[in-house]
Amino acid sequence: MQKVIYIVLLLMNSILSAGSYDSEKAVKNGDVINMHGPIYNFARFEEFMEDVNKGDTAEVRITNYALDGNPTLYNVNFDGSVFNLEVDRSKNKNRGDNPKKTRLSCDNLAKEVGEQIYSYTLKDCQQSTNDRFTLLNILKEQEDDHEH
Repeated sequence: MQKVIYIVLLLMNSILSAGSYDSEKAVKNGDVINMHGPIYNFARFEEFMEDVNKGDTAEVRITNYALDGNPTLYNVNFDGSVFNLEVDRSKNKNRGDNPKKTRLSCDNLAKEVGEQIYSYTLKDCQQSTNDRFTLLNILKEQEDDHEH
């Protein structure tokens, strides 16, 4: 009987964790991780930007964790001229009425320098009520703290 209970509990744990996407998985997958302060695997984003600046095809995944730990994934592909973004909220338990996935096509990616932050923003986007979408914000004071 104890074996059956153990197997059932093990199966339930596997099923419940199948939908989660914790930071350990994100690191193993090479995601750029935004923890609302620290940015991990930022070197991966820099590689993406280098390829974009050369006009080469490139892709990167940015995983943004909310304060409650729920992830929203930004899958960004550059085909040499257009940026295609898929915003994946399927693993975010608190997405509310937002669709699981949305897609945008954008013509430009700009690094904007503010007083306290650097923002990487997709611009000239179609399929959106707004023609821009911010991918990543980095506090200037934390710039040196990132894993480059």
